[in-house]
Amino acid sequence: MVDGIGHARLRALRTAFSSACAALKADDAAFAEALGITRSCAARVRSSANAIELDSALAAMRAAKIRTVLEDSPEYPQLLLASHDPPALLLVSGTLDPEPEPAVAIVGSRRATAYGRVHAGALAVALAERGVTVVSGGARGIDAEAHRGALRAGGRTIAVLATGCAHPYPAEHADLFATIAEAGGCTISEQPPFVMARPDLFPRRNRIIAALSLVTIVVEAASRSGALLTARIAVDDLGREAGCVPGPIDSVTSAGCHRAIREGWAQLVTSADDVCELLQAARTVAAGAGEIAQRIAHRDRPRGEPSREEARAFSGDSAEVQSAIRAEHRAGRSAGLDELELLLGWPVPRIIRATLELEVAGAIARDAEGAFVPRRL
Repeated sequence: MVDGIGHARLRALRTAFSSACAALKADDAAFAEALGITRSCAARVRSSANAIELDSALAAMRAAKIRTVLEDSPEYPQLLLASHDPPALLLVSGTLDPEPEPAVAIVGSRRATAYGRVHAGALAVALAERGVTVVSGGARGIDAEAHRGALRAGGRTIAVLATGCAHPYPAEHADLFATIAEAGGCTISEQPPFVMARPDLFPRRNRIIAALSLVTIVVEAASRSGALLTARIAVDDLGREAGCVPGPIDSVTSAGCHRAIREGWAQLVTSADDVCELLQAARTVAAGAGEIAQRIAHRDRPRGEPSREEARAFSGDSAEVQSAIRAEHRAGRSAGLDELELLLGWPVPRIIRATLELEVAGAIARDAEGAFVPRRL
């Protein structure tokens, strides 16, 4: 909320002084040195900070059931933390899962056609029924249909907002955002409560959508589209998978999707099965995010204290998958995704979620053929 302090400078101050509170208590000389600015500029920034009235912002957050999640919080999503530009803090309503989950972004045109709305909703329903979390930007058109499809299936969905919680955009989706949080999903923003919609905020929002998702799917996008930007961020900046749903060959609203498929950086997607194939290829991304989070946890934890992953006892799906992998290993058989699917009779996304948790915790690894092997027998 302070003029002159963005995420990069906030991160620099927290690095230099260990916390934002300590930075505000530092003298102008130390403050200026940490940011590489003049003392007079530092004095103006600190004056701006002192003039801010937090009461109204905090009241708005309480009214919207919003909480703040800092970058070093155990609740901060590991996939987002592993990206090249994670927000220094998140304002969250609802249930935020810090560990990598099988999440797919479904994004597309705000001016969606009936064709696009139908296919976006159907894809979201099919993915949610398989246990996949649907991520989108809460906008009109394809985004809203993706969220509503996941909700219809009783699944989990995440809406990443470009504005503050006091000014949700678009305003007519306020009830949708509340429903998402109440249904076990969450809304996320990096903006203070009273920030209103501006053109520059949406591209920044898109990087969070891509980072929270293992796969990004575009449904209807013109040649110049923010949805395509989200998919390019996923592919170029994050090294993740992207796909596009084709439209009618003469559709202007699908021209960007067709070009992306033709250029080869996005895969052709016609069903949830296609998306699940892309999810399988994204397992290493989630494992890498977990390793980064573990390094941060080890860096901040006193010597000898167990990590959160080491302290957590597995239950439910993860315990069952771990037992199956151990049994296959003792029998000298491979325990790949195909074998686990046949053995357990579960859908692949459910197995992926359990194996991701086990990989993040260091309980299993993969051999040269990509099969899972236990690390603790």
